Amino acid sequence: MTLLSTYTPTQAREKGYYPGSLNRLFDRFFEDQAADNRQYFALPPANIAEGEKHFRIELAVPGYNKSDFNIELNEDLLNVSLKESDNKEEKNNQDNSSYVKREFGFDGFCRSFRLSDKVDRGNIKAKYENGILMITIPKKKEMLNRSIDIS
Repeated sequence: MTLLSTYTPTQAREKGYYPGSLNRLFDRFFEDQAADNRQYFALPPANIAEGEKHFRIELAVPGYNKSDFNIELNEDLLNVSLKESDNKEEKNNQDNSSYVKREFGFDGFCRSFRLSDKVDRGNIKAKYENGILMITIPKKKEMLNRSIDIS
């Protein structure tokens, strides 16, 4: 049973919803689009750990302040995104240079995680330290390990 999972709108495609050759066609189409637009977009990598009393999501997003992130809970989806910045161009282009080639950058992202009804949504906490955004999601009391007395 999965209590916490990532949410990807393309999961239907990844799970074989489309026949194999159609999957390859879609993959090539989107790869070509990214190359043509020179738009390099990446999702920050995430680790999901399960402890005895909680889940912990760790996102690697170095170079930002904690005020740059937006974390929202919409029903069973926990959405983590980068806030739009008014000085994005100034931050990326401090010395009036232009990129010859650009292969990375988080101009914006949104990662979503589907939560089970077995987690305590009211007590989710987040902290940002050393480039890692850590989100702690406690389990509900009935999900915690407990010992059972034998009569």
